[in-house]
Amino acid sequence: MIVYKWKITETVIEGGVLKRLKYWCQGADGSNVVETEGNWTMRNPYQINDNTSEEQVSQWLDVDATQDGKHLIKYRLQEQLDALRSAKSTKPPWAVETYKVTI
Repeated sequence: MIVYKWKITETVIEGGVLKRLKYWCQGADGSNVVETEGNWTMRNPYQINDNTSEEQVSQWLDVDATQDGKHLIKYRLQEQLDALRSAKSTKPPWAVETYKVTI
């Protein structure tokens, strides 16, 4: 199960309505961690007031970023975690061979 952590780092509010925001998100599955950040233009209007919390804005982003049942941000983080789990490490072709001398 992936655990997501959200931070809202900037907001653009016009007339008391959240228009855009900048976010940071981390997805962790226990052994792997990936992060992303980006800008999001809200498709749905959400009223902001003095009692609005970062958690509320994160939830609004969560709803707003879901299109056709697929969360666009979480989907990309899931792809990265899947790639890390299935990755087999290979030496890059430019890496220099190292030798160990034992006496």
